[in-house]
Amino acid sequence: MPLNRTFRLGRFIWTLFVTWYFINFSRNFFNSLTPDMSKIPALFFLFLVLWLAIEYYFGSPFLQSGIVSPPSLARIIFAIFFYGNLVYCIADYSYYHWSQLTLPFINIIGIIIFSIGILLRYYTLYELLRLNPHKFPKSGIFNACRHPRYVATALQTISIPLFFSSYLGFLFSVFIGLPIIYFEIKDEERNFAKRFSEEFTQYKMHVPMILPKLSRISIVDQQVKQKNKSRKQK
Repeated sequence: MPLNRTFRLGRFIWTLFVTWYFINFSRNFFNSLTPDMSKIPALFFLFLVLWLAIEYYFGSPFLQSGIVSPPSLARIIFAIFFYGNLVYCIADYSYYHWSQLTLPFINIIGIIIFSIGILLRYYTLYELLRLNPHKFPKSGIFNACRHPRYVATALQTISIPLFFSSYLGFLFSVFIGLPIIYFEIKDEERNFAKRFSEEFTQYKMHVPMILPKLSRISIVDQQVKQKNKSRKQK
């Protein structure tokens, strides 16, 4: 999928405005409805809006990889689940208390995992922006894991119910959200195989699908540096 690699003033101004609007809207909304329990939802929406603003500006799909276009049905199904589960977790935390956990620090754990997911999304977006859009990405984190952007989305998906202390929301994430993400990964791999054929086949043999092999992160970058160095010497 094409990403926005140039500065666009109109898009930048619009992104700032929408970010400011939603941060203030969410804070005022939760303060008016649940003033005694507004800090957690307001903090979550601050993280959420700041993350989405960056992704939006660069034209990156919020919950997909951004490398190839996922099937529209898969995008719709996951969006319905993601935002539906988010609404449930907020309602469970703020009003109904159907499935609240009383474990200490569970909100902090959720914040930490969600932040890790955001940072991983940012890092992988940076990698995609600096790479040739017509070539298969296999440097940096993409040399350690075939689908780091979906790993980030999975972390965000399971962190939301922890953020809001909802064990039913967590079960929904594990048994509904993660299988949908896995389906998207498998579909994307079929697209990779069609577009990049032998190159992807070789890549697939050495790089794990989900769990990163961190020792491989710098291998390709080192190879590129060595090639550039040898060219300069010639």
